[in-house]
Amino acid sequence: MRPDFALPPLAPHPHAITIFIAMESEAAPVARALGMGGPDGRAPRTATLGGARIRLVTPGRDEIALADRIGPLHAALALERALAAEPADLVVNLGTAGGFESQGLGIADLVLARETMFHDARVGLPGFDAVARARTRLSLDDARLEALAAALGARVGPVSTGSSLDATAAELAQFAATGTLAKEMELAALAIVCRDHATPLVALKGITDLVDHHEPVESAFLRNLERTCARIAEAAPALIGLLAAR
Repeated sequence: MRPDFALPPLAPHPHAITIFIAMESEAAPVARALGMGGPDGRAPRTATLGGARIRLVTPGRDEIALADRIGPLHAALALERALAAEPADLVVNLGTAGGFESQGLGIADLVLARETMFHDARVGLPGFDAVARARTRLSLDDARLEALAAALGARVGPVSTGSSLDATAAELAQFAATGTLAKEMELAALAIVCRDHATPLVALKGITDLVDHHEPVESAFLRNLERTCARIAEAAPALIGLLAAR
């Protein structure tokens, strides 16, 4: 099945790159790896790499729930605010995801997204279904994706977005039918915002849990979060450097 939408290709030498990360536990190691300071509550963290200005954006913390603002809605709102305030030449989404044992993935493996969609959108109306699923091809062509994957030790494939940490039987069937490599909670929403802003988007995900494994997702996620975040942070400077030097 071909994507319904496509994002602009990455232009050579992007000068302004926005990194979007959903959770502070994911963001802090990346910020350290890129030589950024901690969050000050007023402005995004920034750095310079490969001649590009890098800023790191997160949705922040909900002070009532005392937790990160996770999920597609908070991701879209945070990125929309960030791009409205300061346009970017490229958005890079880094973060954790569930992977699939049936696809040969393991904990802390890396996945570069070729395309994304909402797996929990079921709207049986022509046109409306395409909008709800938002199946979108990201900005890098296959040759560029494979070159980056070789450099980073990553896999390339579809990354699917939903609002829940677990998955239904229907969603598991959809993942198998589409060859989905990773399941997470923000990329398809970010793709909608990037499409509205005509901004290229690249995404790298690290695997914290195996969706099609017998262990409860929540247990595996919490146990493997630190290890997987460290792997993402290790890859981040190389990924940004390669994208900025293009």
